Amino acid sequence: MLSNLKAYFRPKSIPEALALLEKNSGAILVVAGGTKLLQIQNNIVQELVDITALGLNYIRESSSEIRLGATTPLQYLVDSATAGGMLAEAARLSDRSTMIRNVSTVGGQLISTTPLSPLYCAFLALQAQVRIAGGSEFALAMNIFLNKKGLEGGLLVEVIVPKTKPTTFSAIAPIQSNGQHPLICACTRITFMNSTCSEAKLAITGTQKVPQRLHAVETFLEGKKLNEANVAAAADIACEMYHPISDAMASEEYRNEVARVVVKRTLRDCLEQFEDNLESQT
Repeated sequence: MLSNLKAYFRPKSIPEALALLEKNSGAILVVAGGTKLLQIQNNIVQELVDITALGLNYIRESSSEIRLGATTPLQYLVDSATAGGMLAEAARLSDRSTMIRNVSTVGGQLISTTPLSPLYCAFLALQAQVRIAGGSEFALAMNIFLNKKGLEGGLLVEVIVPKTKPTTFSAIAPIQSNGQHPLICACTRITFMNSTCSEAKLAITGTQKVPQRLHAVETFLEGKKLNEANVAAAADIACEMYHPISDAMASEEYRNEVARVVVKRTLRDCLEQFEDNLESQT
C-alpha cells in the first residue's frame, strides 16, 4: 500500500517521462502492468509515473536481433512465434497465472527481478542487453538493475536479444514448485561446429542477488563434444561453483543437488535438437 501517494502521471512521450523522472528524489515510482503494487508497503512514494502510453509494447524482429519493448506483457512472449523457444517458456514460467502474465511486463520483471527469475536467467544465456533512454545499452550480467549504475534519470525502454546462428540451440529446465517461480531453473545456449560445442552460455537461478552465468562450465564445454562423460563433468563443475540461496521453498543443499539435474537436462536437450536438425537435412 502506498500510504503517502499524492500524484499520478501518464506521460505520452519518452521525453515527457524523463522530465518527470529527472526530479526523482526517491519519491517517484514507475509503473506499467502494476502487478507489484499490491505487494508494496511504502510510505515514501508520493508520485506514480505510468509508462503504458509510451508505445513500448512491441516485439520487433530484424535480421540480427529481436527487440522487446519494456511494457510488452509476458503473455505476448509466450504466444509469440518471433520470441519462441526458451524465451517464451521462461516468460510462461515467470508466473503461473495467464491473467497476471497478460499485465506483467518485460521491463517490470527485470526492474523487480528476484534470484528465482526464469526470464532474467534466459536473457543472461541469450546475452541480451537493455536500452536505457537517457543512457546507453548495458549487458544484463552487469546487474545494473541492482546497483543502478547509469540509471539516474533514465528509463528502461527495451530489451535487445541477438539472433543466434542456425547451428545454435537453446534449452530451459526448471524444477517446479508450488510458488510463483520454479525452485531452480537452468538456461543453456550451445553453438555447434562439426558436432563439437564451439560456444556455450549457461545461466542458473537461485543465486544472490539475481540469476548468474556459470562461466567455468561454459569454458569447460567449449571445444568438446556433448557426450555423457562431458555432460556429467559439466554438471559436476556447475555444482562446485553454484552457491544457491536457502528459503522457505528449498534449502541450499537441495538446490545444489538438483542443479546437477537441470544442467544435464539442458545440455542433453541442446544436443538432441542439434541431432534432430542434422537428421532433417539428410
